[in-house]
Amino acid sequence: MRKYEVDQWVLFCLFPDPKYPSLSSERKKSVILEVLPKEDRNDYRIFIDGTGKIKNVKEHQLFPDPASTYYKDGT
Repeated sequence: MRKYEVDQWVLFCLFPDPKYPSLSSERKKSVILEVLPKEDRNDYRIFIDGTGKIKNVKEHQLFPDPASTYYKDGT
C-alpha cells in the first residue's frame, strides 16, 4: 500500500538525504498524478507546481504538505 493518493498535494525533495541539509531542505509543492504499479522503478508520477514539470519519483522523495486540505476520508 502506498502512502499517497492521486490528487493529493505533497512536497517533493530531489535530494532527501539529511547528510546534505542545504539540498534536503529544498522542497517544491507538487500533486500526485498517478500511483505507479509496484513493478515500476518509481512509485508516483507528480506535477511540480511552479515549474510545470512532470516527474516519476520514489516515495522517499515526498513529504506531506501541511498546507494541504486533502483528507483521505473526503472531508
